Amino acid sequence: MKLIVTDTNVFFDMMSIEVLPDFFGLDYEICTKDFVVNEIVRVDQAEQIQNFIRSKQLTVYKLSSDEIEEVVNLKTKRNLRRIIDKSVLWKALQLKCRLVTGDKNLRSEAEEQGLEVNGSLWVIRTLVETNIISTQTT
Repeated sequence: MKLIVTDTNVFFDMMSIEVLPDFFGLDYEICTKDFVVNEIVRVDQAEQIQNFIRSKQLTVYKLSSDEIEEVVNLKTKRNLRRIIDKSVLWKALQLKCRLVTGDKNLRSEAEEQGLEVNGSLWVIRTLVETNIISTQTT
């Protein structure tokens, strides 16, 4: 199974069009960072994410203090101001896997660093192409 690291905005996008469970039906191991999960503060949204964590459909990586230092010191050409963005980039680089994000700076930085990067539209297109959802759903 292929890995993807997901940023917060992708979860929000999937929840807003009510296809979050379908997203986890893709043939990918979906991973994120603890910073991303902590950013989801609305109770109903946090409960949805927690359900996927409990069912082991979402892997959440936590950073040690040494890893936090590595993330903070990660050299980037763009000013990625939030540690959340740098942490998902760092993890995708570490795992050598696809990054799914809607953040333009993060996307550009990840592409320059050799990662395959996609956004929410890629997720939706993949859901349709694999017949997990129909075009009428979206």
